[in-house]
Amino acid sequence: PFLSRQDEAVGIGEGRVARYAFGRDYHNVLGRRLRKLERFLRDQGHRVRHSVDSRPVFERAWAVRAGLGFVGKNCCLIIPGLGSHVFLSTLVTSAFLPTDEPVREGCGRCTACLTACPTEAFVAPRELDARLCISNLTIEREDNAALALRPRIGDWLFGCDACQDVCPYNRTTPEPLDAAFEPHPRLREVDLPGLLRMEEEAFLLWSEGSPMRRSGIARLARNAAVVLGNVGTRVHLPVLQEASLSHPSDTVREAARWALGEIEGREGHPGGGGSQPASSSSD
Repeated sequence: PFLSRQDEAVGIGEGRVARYAFGRDYHNVLGRRLRKLERFLRDQGHRVRHSVDSRPVFERAWAVRAGLGFVGKNCCLIIPGLGSHVFLSTLVTSAFLPTDEPVREGCGRCTACLTACPTEAFVAPRELDARLCISNLTIEREDNAALALRPRIGDWLFGCDACQDVCPYNRTTPEPLDAAFEPHPRLREVDLPGLLRMEEEAFLLWSEGSPMRRSGIARLARNAAVVLGNVGTRVHLPVLQEASLSHPSDTVREAARWALGEIEGREGHPGGGGSQPASSSSD
């Protein structure tokens, strides 16, 4: 488990970050541990190959067949006693391993995860439209196409835990938290205006060893502008105006203009707004 307790929200300034990204990059942490297992099995004469979310392997399906847990209605693997805040990795090996019985599905009539999704991304139980998922919108998408969903993103800067936070299986007795995944000091070293002003070189230093490096500075700055558009106040207008005019990324400039309009619409802005019509241009 990487977070086995219901911690208070952690993030960067006003922006929340998904729990898996609080600490160090799980690819690196688990990869090192798996390589130790690989060496052990190879020393025993077995063939073996590991994967940490990096090969065409459907880990959840294998985990279900291995008896680790069951897939909940939010499409996450749920391990009774631990919940769904877990990382999955695989070892494919020629070594004989005893089989376990599958775990019975345990969601029952509960639909808390389905109704908690801010963007209504669940088409049906265990069926997710990834085009609507906040994790996809904030991490994978490089463009600004999902304009209508911006208000629903709320204060999520990187990823989303909404469907897991409400799951009863995550209200478990805490186990000792792996130190690698404790909230990293980097989360307190910058705020959302800082992300909007951060340059590429500074971002690479700040994000070293973090899952957030995957997004790149342009997407993270765009997300910062969207979050400020949703929860920011007049105090954020100057940095958004600056970003709308001078940020090197088209997507960030457009998101900043949108955010300006949202804040001015909520709070008003003496002397007229500085926002400009949104464009659909992308990097």
